[in-house]
Amino acid sequence: MAAQRRAGATRRLPQTQQTVDWPQRIRVMLALMTVLALIGGGYYLHDDDTLPVRHVTIEGDIRHTDRDVLQQAVRPYVKGSFVDVDVAAIRRVTQALPWIESIQVRRVWPDTLHLVVTEHQAVARWNKAGLVSHRGQVFYPEANTLPTGLVHLYGPTGSSEMMSRRLVAMQRDLNGIGLKIKSLHMDKRRSWAMTFQNSLQLRLGRANSEARLQRFIKVYAAQLTDYQAQIAVIDMRYTNGMAVQWKPDQKPDFNGTV
Repeated sequence: MAAQRRAGATRRLPQTQQTVDWPQRIRVMLALMTVLALIGGGYYLHDDDTLPVRHVTIEGDIRHTDRDVLQQAVRPYVKGSFVDVDVAAIRRVTQALPWIESIQVRRVWPDTLHLVVTEHQAVARWNKAGLVSHRGQVFYPEANTLPTGLVHLYGPTGSSEMMSRRLVAMQRDLNGIGLKIKSLHMDKRRSWAMTFQNSLQLRLGRANSEARLQRFIKVYAAQLTDYQAQIAVIDMRYTNGMAVQWKPDQKPDFNGTV
């Protein structure tokens, strides 16, 4: 009897086992944990009750600005978390105070704001109620804080920086003859005049004002020093000379040629 052939038999192939990249999975998990920690930490740090500002300290040579006024100006902006303080707003509101030239705001961990204040250095009075700083900036402080003894500048709007530079140069040249400027005037036509501390007035005019000042210095030193108490006005607005106006009833016997 013939053997029967087995039909329908199949061959099973061996299955390939997939390997897990554990280092990669660990890196992904650590990255996710880091992101979650940063998000949670951010919420924590920005919470108003987490790091409140408890102290505001002030540093700087402050002579004209009331520290209490400065503290009151800052107080509305010192709220919430230490990291959320609006530094730009603090700078803006403090620099609006008349004597403040600049201010730096520093965070000092964990609960302090440190203000470094620089005040304007006034070098002259400006028109009716202003002051001019050493940088030529005009500012308008309270009347009771205006320093005494400053030179008074009178000039058009926008000319403060140029006039303050010219004042320094003029006074340097006048030091040699012992005259101190009390007030300096420049009108819209750039015509110059000044009054000295001894009440003598000098008119230079518009054209060649620097050369006229030098001519005045030479003539004054050579011929007019002894008569300064009697002179009211010296007018240099002449091409080849000058005019002297004497005080009332004080004209001396003077025959000088200028």
